[in-house]
Amino acid sequence: MPHNYWQTERVRVRAFEQDDIERMVQARNERDSKLEWLHDAIRIPQTPERIRADFGEMITNWHKEEKCLLAVESSDGAYAGELSVWYTKRPEMYFIYGIYIIEEFQGRGLGKDALKLLLDYYFNEKGYRKAEAHVYSFNPMSRAFHEKFGFTLEGTLRGRIFSRGKPNDVHVYGLLADEFNAIYEHNNWRIH
Repeated sequence: MPHNYWQTERVRVRAFEQDDIERMVQARNERDSKLEWLHDAIRIPQTPERIRADFGEMITNWHKEEKCLLAVESSDGAYAGELSVWYTKRPEMYFIYGIYIIEEFQGRGLGKDALKLLLDYYFNEKGYRKAEAHVYSFNPMSRAFHEKFGFTLEGTLRGRIFSRGKPNDVHVYGLLADEFNAIYEHNNWRIH
């Protein structure tokens, strides 16, 4: 099997493609979209053209700042979610990332494998020293995911966002490069 840095036995992480953007267009305008409920605010429906333009601009501009928006696929090529680095800070060498795995793919290890790939790249190829995840108080599954992965709860930003008719907390989780490499024995978790 050829070596692909962005693939494990269970998951493949790849660039966003036009079909992925079309999925996001549909998800952004569906009233009952679970993805929408995991964001920090409910958004007003927008035209498909506006959503496509926003994603196109995001993908183009983020790359210049070492940010990224990536698609997550299952081993059989099915779209399973998204992974992003939406904030980077040099010279402090930390970044903030987000992950979303579609409900039908949750619990299969795809999110864990995708996150390992991303963290390995940012820590061991780009030289970043710390990853942060900002988890909303109304998303207990994300808190459990990060704690199980090895992140440490570093603090709570009380009432940081206003959504669903009330202030909500943001829990800040952190993981250092050295901690990641100790937990996952740098690159020994890869299956080629």
